[in-house]
Amino acid sequence: MIAYIKGKILAKKKDFLIVEQQGIGYKVFVSRKTQGKLKKGQEKEFFTHFCVRNERPELYGFLRTDELEIFELIEKISGIGPKGALLIASLGAIDELKKAVEDQNFKYFSKIKGIGIKKVQKIVLELGGSLKELTKDEPIKKDDEAFKGLKTLGFSAVEARKALEKVPKEITGPEKRIQRALQMFGKK
Repeated sequence: MIAYIKGKILAKKKDFLIVEQQGIGYKVFVSRKTQGKLKKGQEKEFFTHFCVRNERPELYGFLRTDELEIFELIEKISGIGPKGALLIASLGAIDELKKAVEDQNFKYFSKIKGIGIKKVQKIVLELGGSLKELTKDEPIKKDDEAFKGLKTLGFSAVEARKALEKVPKEITGPEKRIQRALQMFGKK
């Protein structure tokens, strides 16, 4: 499982980037919004979601953990694949998406080509409860080793973040924080 990658952007294609990390080029699917922020040759870090579709491994990259969390929530909705989830996740900030879902603002989602009104209604209905899980707290920092460790162990960004938020502040050090988070997962 690849949860995080930092490397040099070797190429920008229509839907993806090729990110070189230690001599290996990774094909990382990103939104057009993200592509617009990046330049060829730039060193950049991505929080990633790894999935297998039609027996082909795919890697989706995000510049912030909150974008990844939104993507993972949307991707769980039946009938929405990772490419559709990527489009929806890149529409705007979490607060904008929450407001659109709470207000049932279907026009907010009209920017996405190929998704009809019925699918938009399903997305709004299913995201209603899920988005409440994402708090307005400061997102986990990019250099949070405990977060990266939990992601590497196979937990989603949402699961990792929720577990780490419950770890008492007096527990420090990535190993101890991961250990406590794993204990919390074991209690479920």
